[in-house]
Amino acid sequence: MAYAINPVGWVFADELHRAERGDNGFITPTGASLHRLFQIGVLTEVHVQNSRAVEARMSDPTGGIAISVNRSCPLVADLLAATEPPAFVAISGELSQRGREEIRVIADSCKVVEREDRDRFVHLCAEETLQRLEQRGSLSDEQREIAEMVQKALKVVSGQPIVQLGGADDKEEMVRFIVELSGPKGAQLDEVIRRADEAGINENKAKAALIALLEEGDCYMPTNSIIRLL
Repeated sequence: MAYAINPVGWVFADELHRAERGDNGFITPTGASLHRLFQIGVLTEVHVQNSRAVEARMSDPTGGIAISVNRSCPLVADLLAATEPPAFVAISGELSQRGREEIRVIADSCKVVEREDRDRFVHLCAEETLQRLEQRGSLSDEQREIAEMVQKALKVVSGQPIVQLGGADDKEEMVRFIVELSGPKGAQLDEVIRRADEAGINENKAKAALIALLEEGDCYMPTNSIIRLL
């Protein structure tokens, strides 16, 4: 007996959170119809629950996405639990929503990847998003906002500096440590965190500041152990 498998789609986090549940999955403002999502971004949080269940969060240049892994996928749960944020990961899974909670991915596949993979994904996702917008003809205000969001995402991966530090002390300090410790290829992530600890910024605060900088596009990770400013 043959079983139908829902195809996987991809949209940016910002557009995903604008989607509405329809008869044919989740429908986004640009017309994407999604049952399953593939996404590459920065793993920003991991919380191990009971019985190998894991809750996590990842971000792309436009926002964050909640991730859940249940006991039916123990290998995926183990991989996520063993991955130290921030790290680039590729996730796929079925979309789910309870009531008015945010849409989340029930992950059944996970892989640690590199920045180049994330950048290629952003370009692919941007191209498909813009194609859907072109097919819509006249754009609504929300669709114009999505078009602007796509341009922002492309700037993050193009190497153009986007400075949005907002005066936060921890983030400013982390930028200073990255500059101090950077060599030709960037700064070692563990050395930046160690330097922060010496300056009185504990590991959790240091990682939170680095994640914010990554999400805002002020820095990037060419590998999962190196961090560089844009």
